[in-house]
Amino acid sequence: MFYPFEMEQYLETLLGERDPLLKEMEEQALKETIPVVTPTVGNFLNLLVHMGNAKAILEIGTAIGYSTIWLARAAEKTGGHVTTIDMNKDRRARALKYFERAGLQDCVTALGGDARKILPTLDSMFDFVFIDAAKGEYLEYLHLIYPLISPGGVLVVDNVLFRGWVVPGSIFVEKYDRMVNGLRQFLEDLCQNPDFTTTVLPFGDGVSVSRRLNAM
Repeated sequence: MFYPFEMEQYLETLLGERDPLLKEMEEQALKETIPVVTPTVGNFLNLLVHMGNAKAILEIGTAIGYSTIWLARAAEKTGGHVTTIDMNKDRRARALKYFERAGLQDCVTALGGDARKILPTLDSMFDFVFIDAAKGEYLEYLHLIYPLISPGGVLVVDNVLFRGWVVPGSIFVEKYDRMVNGLRQFLEDLCQNPDFTTTVLPFGDGVSVSRRLNAM
């Protein structure tokens, strides 16, 4: 956590009580160490979709569908639809059951497979894209989703600060070198891309928010 865990807990209290389904998913993710967004990030995603009146939404990294439900609940209000991609068959199957329990199955299309292979096959444009998948693949995702983001569209990426280790001078175990350096390069490429305006927010594990400029 880039800032004290107590801060994250406090921010969660400001959200109020989540409904039983979300709480169940949070508990399962914690129990099984399944990587899902924090409730504050989930709420932030929901808010952004509402504010932008997003219709075509793409998510890379479904896991058990926790963040997908935050997105789909907003999409249900905007008249939108979420396309989500994950290569883990077991988690995808569990996510589909959660979507049904949430009554959101008509708002979500869940694709199974490697996003790096699926993205080039998509012929739709998206006005909201969320990435929360293998951190070592973020640079590849950035290049692959670039032509799929509509002018004025929003790109949100989770875990970009990776426990604060992307900050130069941070001390971490050597096995994370490649991942940390990859995330640093990802942030540099994203923030220096003239077709996007980007900010990085230090809550959760770091969230970048970019808006594609109108020119194509």
